[in-house]
Formats: sequence, C-alpha cells, structure tokens
Amino acid sequence: MTSARHGERAAAALGAAAALSLCYLIYESQWLRTVEHELRLADLPPDLDGFTVVQLSDLHVGSRPSFNLRTFRKAVDETRRIAPDLIVITGDLVTGGSRLEELCAELRRLPPSRGVFAVLGNHDHGVMKLLRASATDLARLAQSGVRLLDDECVSLAVGGATLQVCGVDDVVNGYGDVERVRGALDRRPGTVRLLLSHYGEVAESLAPGDVALVLSGDTHGGQICLPAPGVRGGRIMFSQPRARFREGFYDEDGTLVYVSRGVGTSFLPFRLLCRPEIVVFRLRRGS
Repeated sequence: MTSARHGERAAAALGAAAALSLCYLIYESQWLRTVEHELRLADLPPDLDGFTVVQLSDLHVGSRPSFNLRTFRKAVDETRRIAPDLIVITGDLVTGGSRLEELCAELRRLPPSRGVFAVLGNHDHGVMKLLRASATDLARLAQSGVRLLDDECVSLAVGGATLQVCGVDDVVNGYGDVERVRGALDRRPGTVRLLLSHYGEVAESLAPGDVALVLSGDTHGGQICLPAPGVRGGRIMFSQPRARFREGFYDEDGTLVYVSRGVGTSFLPFRLLCRPEIVVFRLRRGS
C-alpha cells in the first residue's frame, strides 16, 4: 500500500511538473521582448541620423494551434509606443487565410509613419515543411496601409537624403528575383538602401555595398531551444538547427544581415529560451 501511494504521489508530481512546463512554454510564446540596436553608418546623411525602423517578422496569424494573434496585438501596441519612422514586416504574415480580417484590423492599428512595407515568406505562398495550407492572397493588405514589395524598391525622401526600401520575394522556393532588385538599386551618394527578405540567405547573392542592411526572419531563432555553452548564442535550436543565418547579426562578405526571432510560432504554440521579439533599429552617423 505504501509503495502504491508513493507511486501515485510521484505520478501526481510528474503530472504537475509537466503541466507547469506546458504553461511556461505557452507563456513564453507570448512574452514579447523589444530589442534595440544602433546601426552606425559612416556615410549616413545627416537627415537620416536618428531615423528609426521597427522590424516585425513571422506573424503566422492563422496558425493552429497558436496564440499568435494575441502576441501580434502586443507587438502592435509596442510599435505604437515606439512610434518609429518606418515599419517593415519580413515575411510569413499568415499561415492560411482563416484570420485575415483580424490581421488586417491589427495592421490598421499600426502608428503613422513614413510607410509600412512587407515581403512574403514561404507560409504566405503555402509552402511548408510540416503543415498544409493554401497560398493566401495578401494584395488586400494595401487597404490596411501595407505596401507589399514584390522584387522592387521604393524611395523615401527624408529631408535632403533618400532612404530606399527594397523587398525580394521568397528566394529559397523560387519566387524571388534578386537580380531584378539589384538592378533597381539607387546607388547615388546620399541614398541609404535597406533590403527586406524572408531569408537571410539572400545576402549570398549581393555584392558589398549593395545595401546597408538586410532584414530577414524565417528561423524563429529556433523557437524551442536548449542551453548549450560553446554553441553560437549558447543554445541549440530545434527549429532549423542547420540554418546558416540563425538569429541576430551576420556579416556576409561586407553585407550586414539581421535575422529576427519573429513574433509568432508555427507547428507548436510553444517557445523555450527564445522569446518572440520586435526589433528597433536606430540609424546613427559614425563607424
């Protein structure tokens, strides 16, 4: 009898520990963090000194099961607090189109800025490894103030300077045309060029000096990670562990790349040691 009671208590303790662990994994998936970086450029025009860019990525609105819409609402609230000069979204806005109306409603809450620009990712095209979903027509995002960049560039006048925002479609699955974007680059002095791509791998097709910064996502930073001293970032990624561009900054032969952890989750509604994030870049003059 005593042994049986001990077994029942052990099973109850294990069950409670598993339930608490599950609750934490769900909690962390919505525990949004704000990451801020100063991007110092030696040739930055004075009119762009202090210019702020907020990057959102991998929203995965519509993914099931998930709490992604709730986390995205927090990201929109935080973006409103920051009130940046520019907002960019680097792919995987949706997984399926089941919550497109709610996505559009949240996008309309983004604060006024010089523009909200986005590129598509593999989930937007319905290309996934573990899930099935149809491609989603996101052309209607224009009604919510979002400009989709399909292998093209848009130039913004900022005082006497020009900020060129370029976007390439999903290059890994054959939708994007990097050379078309490179041909559209404004290489005149006084122009700062940003490139949006769901995949950081696009930097492998660029030449030094093409752009000041590539903004990307896709990996979720691993989404579920385990501590591993000695490994880059001190963590083992469960999501795409072999990815070359995992998270954070990379220098690809002179091209600076930033890979965001993103806002949402896919396949499982969990995160571990990998909080979702929005990223703030502040342009500054200097080396």
